[in-house]
Amino acid sequence: MANVIVVDDDPDLCRSVARYLSLVGMTVQCAGSGPELDALLPTFTPDLVVLDVNLPGEDGFSIAARLRSNSKMGIVMLTARSHLDDRVLGLVAGADAYLIKPVEFRELEATIHSLMWRLSTTNRTARQKAGEDEQAAWGFDASTWSLITPSSHMVPLTNAEYRVLQILSADPGEPVSRESIAFALGKRVGSYDDRSIDAVMARLRRKIKTISGENLPIRAVRAVGYVFAAPVGRPIKEDA
Repeated sequence: MANVIVVDDDPDLCRSVARYLSLVGMTVQCAGSGPELDALLPTFTPDLVVLDVNLPGEDGFSIAARLRSNSKMGIVMLTARSHLDDRVLGLVAGADAYLIKPVEFRELEATIHSLMWRLSTTNRTARQKAGEDEQAAWGFDASTWSLITPSSHMVPLTNAEYRVLQILSADPGEPVSRESIAFALGKRVGSYDDRSIDAVMARLRRKIKTISGENLPIRAVRAVGYVFAAPVGRPIKEDA
């Protein structure tokens, strides 16, 4: 089911929307502004953002345009601004859907389901294409302890980073439990802190983004762990 962030500066409305979406099986986080949204993104990867327009500081149109410029996540505008010009501005900024407050939660739920279906179809097609093109795969060079990005950037890895990425990429698309990740990090099962694993993943994402400009395709899987959601080519062996 979908990971969703609801961005609205009305805490009561935000909680109500989050409560409803949680009851229908979605994993939901709330943010009251653009900075609060940005603070969530390193540790919670949303499939979709439900976004108000009238927010303190950066408005929803600007946030939507910024998200769309570097992400394929779904964007649903949920706002009281019903003028046609506002609708057009929201869609031009990158929103996939534009809903007017007050909204029936069932309509919001249906919109999210429809959008998630479209996104999953698009992503599945993209994965199939990437799987056919080995040049587009991620890989590892065991001789230099480096991650090789699809655009051929080589990112040096520490021992811990290499072990984590190795276990996650061994079977791309299949979730890996937190216990297995903890074991790969040399921690005793049952004695590790979930937040420490989340912090490792956040640091890895930032490192890959900073060095290569590419997004590391590691995603959180609710109640399980993490998944490497991209094709991985054959590793380059030390004796190759």
